[in-house]
Amino acid sequence: MINKENIIFPVRSVFHYIVMFTWLSVGILIGIFNRKNGGKIIISWYKFFLKLYNIRVYVENDNGSIENLNGCIFTLLSQKSLLDGPIGISVIPGYCKGIVNLEYAMIPFFGWATSIISWVIIRQWPSQARKVLSKVNTFLQNGGNLWMSIEGKRSKDGSLSSYKKGPVVMAIDAQAKIVPVIIYGTDSCLGYGKWRIRSAKIVVRFLKMVQTTGLEYNDRDMIVNQLYDLARKELSSMN
Repeated sequence: MINKENIIFPVRSVFHYIVMFTWLSVGILIGIFNRKNGGKIIISWYKFFLKLYNIRVYVENDNGSIENLNGCIFTLLSQKSLLDGPIGISVIPGYCKGIVNLEYAMIPFFGWATSIISWVIIRQWPSQARKVLSKVNTFLQNGGNLWMSIEGKRSKDGSLSSYKKGPVVMAIDAQAKIVPVIIYGTDSCLGYGKWRIRSAKIVVRFLKMVQTTGLEYNDRDMIVNQLYDLARKELSSMN
């Protein structure tokens, strides 16, 4: 007996890649001249991609009104799938950008597209990095939102990896709010090492924001530990 899913999946995948390269190419070209409009096109692709694979995304916000979520660093507490980034940045309210390093931004096509919706930091060029971070501060203070992961790498088995201090240091420097983010369901949709995308229900939780007003650089470890403990508590409650 012929499995209908075995026929639908390759056909949908071919359609996906044809449309993706066309759609993102337009976003990249427009983004060269107008990064904000180019970014809107790229994010619109993410949203179309989710509909194409019947990935249903629901947002739970522990911070009251969505209007409160501006000038925030949305910090992903646990990376389980390659889909976490596109899903996260597509549901964050307002104008949102990310941060990537030069090595990733230089990857043909995918890195180019990501760099349109992100600031590119050259780690080997400290003065350039400082200038970028200064722009990020201004962006946050003017109400823009930033999307970042705090884990050093994606998890193979769902356990937490070690946390980096970058998002917290950046938030303290800008006196910005940190919105911890947990995404449930992406591992069943596209797990670690998998390439076949499955339809699924995804829940994105914006946890209670962490204020950094009045905090200083020396407080960074306290906030990192607070976020790590929060992630362990949230993830254990789902097991």
